[in-house]
Amino acid sequence: MKYTEKNVLVSIAGLGAKNIISRIKEADRNRVTRIALFLTQVSARERRLIYQALLNSQIKEVPFVHLRNDMSAKEVDFLEQHFRPRYYNMHVKGFGHLSKWSMIRKKIYLEFGGRPRPMPVFRLARIGGLCVDLAHYKMGETYNSEAFKYQWTRRHQSRLFRCNHLNGYDPKANSCIHHPRRWTDFIYLEKLPKFVFGELIALEMENPIKEQLAWRKKILRLL
Repeated sequence: MKYTEKNVLVSIAGLGAKNIISRIKEADRNRVTRIALFLTQVSARERRLIYQALLNSQIKEVPFVHLRNDMSAKEVDFLEQHFRPRYYNMHVKGFGHLSKWSMIRKKIYLEFGGRPRPMPVFRLARIGGLCVDLAHYKMGETYNSEAFKYQWTRRHQSRLFRCNHLNGYDPKANSCIHHPRRWTDFIYLEKLPKFVFGELIALEMENPIKEQLAWRKKILRLL
């Protein structure tokens, strides 16, 4: 697949409403109208402020949303109505919350962590498939973790692999980097198998938007 800027989204992420609203304003200054939204570090009260800031911004589309388990059906309805997400992702514990997200169930994709843990019991068929965090996949490959093996054994089921998180990777620490600073933080991408790459990639970075735009141009050369 030939990736373009349309397939690789800069992200709005961070701890607390203040940081995320600051990123929204940065997106406006840089004329960014399509973003990925990571809501995992903000409370329900703070999210209300973020949603209002999005409505007041120049952002027109949010194709990718990282869900948080306390998000309500009303919040999902708001995102669907105003920003048309194509993909959502969740962690394994999100399976316990699918009933309130029934309207988007097949748009939800499961993300595994990078550290080795026992594989919980779940039915992937209840949702859309897998959101492979590319640095986590590399970590799991190094550990030969259960999550890595789960994804590898499904490598011929391309319909499951539709979206990704992309951040840096430190091979010495075998860890992901959410605030990448060096080109070498992304070299690992060249060695990943093709099946893990979906059609939409969200940069999971806490760098300023301007830096993310610069990283995106360089990363596109590797994909």
